[in-house]
Amino acid sequence: MSTTRQQTGGSEPPARLGRYRLVRCISSGGMARVYEARRESLAGVAPKVAVKVILPEYAADETFQQLFVNEARIGSQLQHQNLVQIQDFDRESGHFYLVMEYVEGVTLRRAASLCRRNGMPIPLAVIAELGRQVSEGLHYAHTARSEDGQQLHLVLRDIKPSNLILNAQGVVKVLDFGISKALIAAEKRGTVKGTWGYMAPEQAAAKDVDAAADQYGVAAVLYELAMLKSLFPEKEPRELRRLMSQDEAARRANRLVGPHAPLVPVLLRALQRDPAARFQDTGQMALALGRLTPDPVLAREQVLHFHHTVSQLAQGQLPEPRRSASTMSRAPSQPSHATGGLPVAAGDAHGPRPGVAIGGPPPLAKPRSPWTMGAVFMSGLAILVLGFVGVTLVLHEADVKPELVEATVVEAPVEEPVVAEVEEPVEEPVVEPEPVVAPPVVTKTPDPVRPRAQPAPEKTPDSVVEPEPEPVRTTRSSTTASTGVLTVSSLPRSKVIVDGSFVRYTPLYEHELPAGAHVVRLETDDGRYTQFRVDVSGGSEVRRIWHFEKGEWVEN
Repeated sequence: MSTTRQQTGGSEPPARLGRYRLVRCISSGGMARVYEARRESLAGVAPKVAVKVILPEYAADETFQQLFVNEARIGSQLQHQNLVQIQDFDRESGHFYLVMEYVEGVTLRRAASLCRRNGMPIPLAVIAELGRQVSEGLHYAHTARSEDGQQLHLVLRDIKPSNLILNAQGVVKVLDFGISKALIAAEKRGTVKGTWGYMAPEQAAAKDVDAAADQYGVAAVLYELAMLKSLFPEKEPRELRRLMSQDEAARRANRLVGPHAPLVPVLLRALQRDPAARFQDTGQMALALGRLTPDPVLAREQVLHFHHTVSQLAQGQLPEPRRSASTMSRAPSQPSHATGGLPVAAGDAHGPRPGVAIGGPPPLAKPRSPWTMGAVFMSGLAILVLGFVGVTLVLHEADVKPELVEATVVEAPVEEPVVAEVEEPVEEPVVEPEPVVAPPVVTKTPDPVRPRAQPAPEKTPDSVVEPEPEPVRTTRSSTTASTGVLTVSSLPRSKVIVDGSFVRYTPLYEHELPAGAHVVRLETDDGRYTQFRVDVSGGSEVRRIWHFEKGEWVEN
């Protein structure tokens, strides 16, 4: 009888198990295969479910059977929105099968892969919200009790991107309890169970583990979402043990810069080699991640937008921006490519094109027609002419030299492309030629309300006076002790983002800033970037030129 059972167990499962009709295989793991199925009942009611069956080659193995039974026993006692729900467990024709809720969505492994291939970063708010949900689900599991009130002391031990799935409602669910450790699941001590690169140091050393081990796994996943690469790309177990014993995980997490830098304190604590140095529990970790998303409604919208975009990418489509009731009422204060989010327009030969960020508001207007652009240019030209007349009167009253006024008149018509750049922040910015001579002298026109203007500097034959509006070219007026100026350029050209706000493409001349420390980010169209801090002193100028190919500063 045992031989018959082994032969039966080693075959493919039938098309039907109990009242469940298997439709198609949707995934296959190390010990089991998951099928999409229908639970058939009266009146044609057939809800969709997921049926997990042990792989044929392991179906007769008692060790795998026991793991399967433990998964069903543990999962059936957990009821939380961030944990996949176990609905049934049975055996038929020698096949153990586990019935779970069917989750339609995309795994975080798939989402990270799609973003990496399309050169699209995942916004901080999305990563923090996903981590918060996973941490809350784990905290519930860690503190769960059996029906008789006994604490289960459950540790999942296999938190990784492929075991986390995001559904269309913006909810993340933990999928697999196959190697979970619990009081009700006895196991042999001294064995290593988990996935290399995501398991905690004590877990990799085959020591006793507790709930702190799952914190380490969550942090490794969040690092991968932020960097779009694994925390430990190394594969050799001995090398991984050595790196973890030296706190290499925390060191790598500490290198996060840019929009994802606020994640660093959370990751540093959760990735500590010593379990006692991590968060008190995953509930505290969830609170720390929640502080990075102070608006839960907006965070939910960003996660929904993220799911919508990666789902379209998974289907081979270029995602289209979606509007919601809240985003339609908000106008972006900066161009969308300065938000640090995931652009919807993606995947050309030279890298991502600027577009609407995942988790950010969509563009509020369609591209302008040539007639509209002409009207905009004429309006801008009229404004410049009126401004010139007013400036002329003020300068005359202030006894300013007539030569400077004439230079202003000559250079005014040069601003045709500037108007288009200001009116269309979501289009490709206007490419300006790199200067081949010394930076032009930029003089801001005096304020009309002042009784007298400050004396203008002596105009040299090569100087060019360009009265341009903010923020396309910032000008340096009466720099005081409370302000300084920044001049920055790069090879090749890049976007200049100062303190999180997009200013313009390089070169940026004499951009006026309040005295103090500022964070400057240079970002090329092909996704390369550098970020640095500048200390601006009152009345002084900071000059920087970055060479992306060499990865170093160029002497001025």
